[in-house]
This record gives sequence, structure tokens and C-alpha cells, in this order.
Amino acid sequence: MEKKALTTRSMDITERLTRRIISGEYPVGSKLPTERALAEEFDVARHVIREALKRIEAVGLVKIRQGSGIYVQRLHFLAGIEIFDILLTDEYGAINYPFLLDVMEFRKHIVRTVVNLSVERHTDEEEIEVRALFLELLSSPEADRERVYEALFERIAYSTHNQVYALLFNSVGRIFLKLRRTFEIPIVGITGVSTLLGELLRAYSERNSEAADLLIMGYLEMLDQSLKNMAKARAQAQAVAAQNGGAPPDA
Repeated sequence: MEKKALTTRSMDITERLTRRIISGEYPVGSKLPTERALAEEFDVARHVIREALKRIEAVGLVKIRQGSGIYVQRLHFLAGIEIFDILLTDEYGAINYPFLLDVMEFRKHIVRTVVNLSVERHTDEEEIEVRALFLELLSSPEADRERVYEALFERIAYSTHNQVYALLFNSVGRIFLKLRRTFEIPIVGITGVSTLLGELLRAYSERNSEAADLLIMGYLEMLDQSLKNMAKARAQAQAVAAQNGGAPPDA
């Protein structure tokens, strides 16, 4: 029980220090306070601080130089993926709306590019696989849909026959799935999505990149509107809870 409590405390310190770094409180190139100073601030043993710092170093936010100090590194893309949850919400669970909009804008551009290349370059065998996964997605129970959804868009990414886009999908695909989980958005439950995806599959089969682009834009706009509605609803619920002196709803 004590070990679990220390681990939880270390995770809490990891998140708080991470927020200080990404907010600019500790600028790039600056030194963090020493382990001793941090241990005193958080009222924990130094090994708890050391464990938190190792986590932060593992995602590339700091560099620990023995005998010199702990230096803040520039936030890089993969680190941003690892700390996505921290970037998306503040310490009270409120949505970082500007960051959410940035994510949606980025997703729109990358997904459109991947789909258009896939439409133009896919093989007949890949088309058969994509069609089978699409049909499975529509017929699967909700509990299985995320697995099929991920497999479907992974196959589309790989059918671009561009290794960089395939690798990029393996990284940013996790962000898009986390975003959907955060707001509990159903994969095909939004009105009109099933029909739209069916039309997208037809454009994919016909190698009609112009139609595919219009359809994927419509699909992403549906998802984006759902995300915005969910984010605003959560913000309103948190504001009401704060006014009533209660705890904000769970993230």
C-alpha cells in the first residue's frame, strides 16, 4: 500500500512538473530546481522526485546531466504524443480549447492527405481488406468497434505506400483515438456517418480522389462538430460545478 501511494505521489509530481515546463514556467534551456529543492517543495523523499524526473526525461522534456543539473528540452512531436492528456486539459480537468482546435486542424490535413494517396495507390488486395474491415465495422458491437476502426485506418494509411505516412499514423493515430475516448464519441453512432463512410468506400474503390476528398472532409467536419459540442458541454458542467462549490466532473 505504501509503495502504491509513493508511485501515485510520484505520478502527481510528474504531471505538475510537466505542466510547468509546457507552460513556460521553466523555459527551454533553463535548469530545473535541484532534487533536494523539489523534494522540499513537494515534501517527499528524493527518490520520489528522482522517479518523477526519470519519467519526464523518458519523454524528452528534460535532460539530466550528472553533476550539472536538469535541463529543459524543447518539446518535440513524440513527447507531445506521450503527454497528450496533459496538453489537452489543465490540472483541474478543464479542456484546453485552443489546443483542441490545433489537434483538429492537424488531423484534418493529415487524414485528407493519407486518404487521397490511398485512393490513388491502393492495390486490389488492399481494397478487399479495406472493404472487409468496413463491413466488419458496421456490424460489430460497440465494444469491438475501436479495434476494427483502428485496423481500418491503419490499412488505409499503409495503402498510401509511403513509409513516412505509415509511421506517422502509428504515432498520431493514438492521439485521434485518445481524443475520441476523452469525449466518448461513438465511432459510427453519429447521424449520417455510416452512409458517408459507405460513399467514401465507393470513391475508394473507383479511385475517385476528388469525391473521396469531399467525403472525408464531410466526415471530419461531423466528428469535429461532435468534439466541439462535447468540449463545450464539459466546460459548462465544470463551470456549474465550480459555482456550486462542488468538484468538477471526471475527465
